[in-house]
Amino acid sequence: MEKTLEKSKGKFFEEIHFLRAFACIGVVLVHLSASYYNQHDQTYNWLTFALNQLGRFGTPTFALISGFLLFHQVKAKGFDFHRFLKSRFTKIVMPFVIWSIFYLLIKVFVLKATLPTGSDFIESVLTGASFYHLYFMVIVIQFYFIFPLLQSIRTKRSWMIALVFSLITSAFFINLSHFMSVKEGLGAILSNRVFIFTWIFYFIFGGFLAYYWRSITKLITSQTKLVLLVVAVYILAIYEYKVMGSIPSNRMTNLINIPLLSMAVIGLFPVIQNRRILYKPLKLIGTLSMGIYLVHPLVLLFLNQILPHTAWATRGLPIMYVVVMLLSIGIVQAIRKLSFVQYIIPVPRMQNK
Repeated sequence: MEKTLEKSKGKFFEEIHFLRAFACIGVVLVHLSASYYNQHDQTYNWLTFALNQLGRFGTPTFALISGFLLFHQVKAKGFDFHRFLKSRFTKIVMPFVIWSIFYLLIKVFVLKATLPTGSDFIESVLTGASFYHLYFMVIVIQFYFIFPLLQSIRTKRSWMIALVFSLITSAFFINLSHFMSVKEGLGAILSNRVFIFTWIFYFIFGGFLAYYWRSITKLITSQTKLVLLVVAVYILAIYEYKVMGSIPSNRMTNLINIPLLSMAVIGLFPVIQNRRILYKPLKLIGTLSMGIYLVHPLVLLFLNQILPHTAWATRGLPIMYVVVMLLSIGIVQAIRKLSFVQYIIPVPRMQNK
């Protein structure tokens, strides 16, 4: 662990790549398992339902990572408003616009859906409804609007206040239906899954982790306890969906689960680092995670279009998962060769050897 801590003095946190990989694996698992949903019976089988629910740790973990990277950049370099706007517009806003248009065209020409017009078109894009996975980018963009204010959180006291306030805020908006009608009007807007305050705690916790990285990671010493922690969280998650049924990513228990799982994954990094069979593929997935996030629904749609119904037997799910990942990585690697890749996917451009 000490070796890992020394690396964190620089600008690059390799552990975050593996946290990204954890998040990416979960998101792809949610969407792949949805392909095994029985439309006739309106049910999953027990395994695909379990994987679908357990994969829902992925999206809030991505939110935590987004907060971590932004706050760490401010801590390391200070805050330059002009540079911030330019960077975020290039790396997130432009890819969001491009993929929103792309997936809308896919829905119209491949899925034969009706293209929304006028205000419906604007609402579809602004809420990330162009395709089922783009809502997360809307959440991140909203976070950018308030980040110029949040970046002023620097002291230990202000971080404690921000953590407590953001936790209360997220808990309130997750449970908004207990306080007001969420079917129409303002309640419907505030309860929409893309509304930033439902997710704000994850971004703030990511920033807290960035500011107090060394202090927090020094507390993460027992890898046996970390493994037991991960197992306990997943067992409780299984119990939760068994009792409550299907639960979205923005559930109350994730306000506890995500910080615990994130610190556990970070603490287990030295174990992964010493096992090349895990280290290399997870590092690749982590590096390309946002690209994989953007393209994997296209891969799933393609496979659903060309493969027979028998190919979607549950026993073949592990193989199908590998196929989806490999095809997604292949598409992202091809896009990385483009000189303007930064406008399409937020991953590093592939360097010519």
